[in-house]
Amino acid sequence: MITKVFLRSTEYRNGSWYILRSSQGFIGVQFGEAADRPVPADYEGDGKADVAVFRPSNGTWYLNRSTAGFAGIQFGIPTDVPAPADYDGDGKTDVAVFSDGAWYLNRSTAGFTGVAFGAANDRPVPSAFVP
Repeated sequence: MITKVFLRSTEYRNGSWYILRSSQGFIGVQFGEAADRPVPADYEGDGKADVAVFRPSNGTWYLNRSTAGFAGIQFGIPTDVPAPADYDGDGKTDVAVFSDGAWYLNRSTAGFTGVAFGAANDRPVPSAFVP
């Protein structure tokens, strides 16, 4: 079980995670494929970062959650940019993508929504949004 992941102490390379945990030292975890995009975050709201990847080839998010285990969530298409964050304020990171000036959010409590904000060439900078 991963107790805490500091993003500055985590590296993802070709499907392997190299994690320096806050209290239990180094761990290596095989999770993902070379072309996957790392999207580590707290998807359960337990205060622990979960190992997770977005696979552009099939638009699927693969989550290795610290307490609830594995989940696969189809949300996105190959050209989408993953933008995970807590968009509904429940303490859990939500699966979300940015595409051509639109944000598509699969919020853990409030469900799906799409929001037009930005331009096609913008680069998303997700953060917590509490309404």
